[in-house]
Amino acid sequence: MNPDEIKKYFEKNPPPVAVDWKPWAKISDTQKFLNSCYTSIASFKDPMTSALRIGI
Repeated sequence: MNPDEIKKYFEKNPPPVAVDWKPWAKISDTQKFLNSCYTSIASFKDPMTSALRIGI
């Protein structure tokens, strides 16, 4: 899946507002969490491509 497909999937199938996986892993606002994930996915640079670009 590309970043746009991931975003469309979660827009059509939104998670619950709050998620309590473990006592140390609680998400109180899944929309904020997903927006952070979208930003990370969109700005991710493939490590191999980056290594090739700088000649490693």
